[in-house]
Amino acid sequence: MAKDGYKIFDSDTHVGPLINVIDQFMTDAERKKLEGWSEYKVVKKSGDITYNRGQRLYRRKLGTAKADPNPGEYMAGFTGVAKKRPVTPLCDADSAERIKDMDFEGVDVNLTLPSGWWGTWTAHDDVALETGMYRAYHRWMEAYCGKFPGRLGGVILACGRDIPSAVEEIKRWGKSGWAWAVLPYAPYGMPLDHPDFEPVWAAAADHDLAIALHTFTVMPPYAPGGTDNWENLFLQRSASHPWCGMRNMASLIGSGLMDRYPKLRIGTLEAGHGWLPFWMARIDEHARTIRSEIPNLKMMPSEYVLSGRYFQSIEIPEGLKLTNAVMDMVGEDVLMYASDYPHGESHFPESVGMVLDWDMPRARKQKLFWDNAVKLYARCGLK
Repeated sequence: MAKDGYKIFDSDTHVGPLINVIDQFMTDAERKKLEGWSEYKVVKKSGDITYNRGQRLYRRKLGTAKADPNPGEYMAGFTGVAKKRPVTPLCDADSAERIKDMDFEGVDVNLTLPSGWWGTWTAHDDVALETGMYRAYHRWMEAYCGKFPGRLGGVILACGRDIPSAVEEIKRWGKSGWAWAVLPYAPYGMPLDHPDFEPVWAAAADHDLAIALHTFTVMPPYAPGGTDNWENLFLQRSASHPWCGMRNMASLIGSGLMDRYPKLRIGTLEAGHGWLPFWMARIDEHARTIRSEIPNLKMMPSEYVLSGRYFQSIEIPEGLKLTNAVMDMVGEDVLMYASDYPHGESHFPESVGMVLDWDMPRARKQKLFWDNAVKLYARCGLK
């Protein structure tokens, strides 16, 4: 498929999982443990089941002193983007239905990550349940993505509270057709550059898997700095993703990760992109002036960003002018098209069309829509 002559790779989309769908991939032990989670069980009108343990409700309106004592449901104040055609409600359960949406909009490939609620397993001290649910997720990914090889890919979830289990899962699934990246789940307070994560980075590098950096700030695991939003959803959605993206990429680059693994690729997702040029200059400056707090790096932080091994998804509402400005400053080999399908921020089914209408050179748009994502997610095997 090609849209106006472009192949379209959506570098940041989400998928379920729904407990009623993933149940067949769970063990009896996991089902038994979930019986104790009944107060956190959410049964939607459709019959779909999720859990909300650890969720935060942002219900203070700016200009008021206190939060609403009756906060309502998860993200109750979020209305999302008006859509001319709704996302199919079956996209989280049936990959064939998801493909229909992709075809309707003109999208060739989706990289999928679990929706934010899946981090609920980090909100309890039962690490065995957390790792068990991640194993179930990977088995489901094999079935969900496997029906459409080359069009659907996913991430291997790496539990920061059980590194041996995370490495085992990377080794189990790292050569599977659906596995294109590793998504670290760091518990609250554990920095991504923590040395405990080293076996995860090594296993990812051994299997040619990218490292996907994506934070979820309305459900755990909460990133430090992403929780202080004065209980306001407007501030939370505006500020938290960019800050967490900036902090995460700087911590990994600054820790020398890309020196230790010369072929390892890193992608920062759903954190915006307009901040990238100023952040490169800022972390370069502090690599010079606070040199004692980072290891000896072979290059300046900005040079790693420009090395061909760092990538970042765009936020479409940041627009043509800002996107062109960023690409003028950092080059055309970093930014990737992304829509956040099927979430409320997505402009489906007009996301692709919005970017197609942008006035930029064809070669630049080709890299934005396809080439850069194919390089980041090299395990997809696409060209």
